[in-house]
Amino acid sequence: MRLLALDSSTASCSVALWDDQKGGDDRKQENSTPIVAHCCKPMERGQSEALIPMVEAVMGEAGWAFGDLDRLGVTVGPGSFTGVRIGLAAARGLALAGGGLPLVGVTSLEAIALEARARGGDGDITPPHTLLVALSAGRSDLYVQMFSRNQDGDSMFPWQPVWSPLEPPGSAMPEEIPGRLPQKGTVLIAGNGAPLIRNILAAEGAAGSGRQIVYGDGPGLPDAAAVAALAASRDAGTSESEPAPLYIHSHYARLPQDGVKEETV
Repeated sequence: MRLLALDSSTASCSVALWDDQKGGDDRKQENSTPIVAHCCKPMERGQSEALIPMVEAVMGEAGWAFGDLDRLGVTVGPGSFTGVRIGLAAARGLALAGGGLPLVGVTSLEAIALEARARGGDGDITPPHTLLVALSAGRSDLYVQMFSRNQDGDSMFPWQPVWSPLEPPGSAMPEEIPGRLPQKGTVLIAGNGAPLIRNILAAEGAAGSGRQIVYGDGPGLPDAAAVAALAASRDAGTSESEPAPLYIHSHYARLPQDGVKEETV
């Protein structure tokens, strides 16, 4: 499968091309990856101007045409209201231009979860039992989702998901997080909200006698490389993969006005 993935949902913009037939059986080697081309740039604003040129750049790097694609993937949120809309509009336009290519939606929290695992962010010999993804909502709260480790996660290749959601995406105040974490086992906390949680846990001494807290590395933002892996693993056209925007704070989901700071959703 050849797939184009986009992300502009948070404070970055990224594009990736995926080909899970690249290299034949060599792709099963531990350090191999189906990512053919990839571009990621941190940016608070400007995704609308940057996204399509980035698509053109990675397509040119790989020597692909849109007729070579089998599918597209895109983040649906939560994140910046404008950023989510930009990514979805671009993906839908590209899918239409490609002759009605299937389009799969992936949440930003899922993408962060995969990246936390793929980078080895657990930092511990014993694999974490639980993952909490915490993404800054840009106000005083966080977007959060708890995941459990798949039973056969250790045998999977690095680009395949090893986490299963324990709950739907939601929001929480940072001070609520210690009480929501399991009291036993190793817990990995990932996402750009992790440093804030780390400070709260340290201040409260809330690690727990039967619990170990470890933290993911990296920027803690979704990346199109992870979006590609997740979109390739799903059946297109199902309700799970439907590319509809995910509005956790629906009352904040509005177009920005002049002089008014953009809201997150």
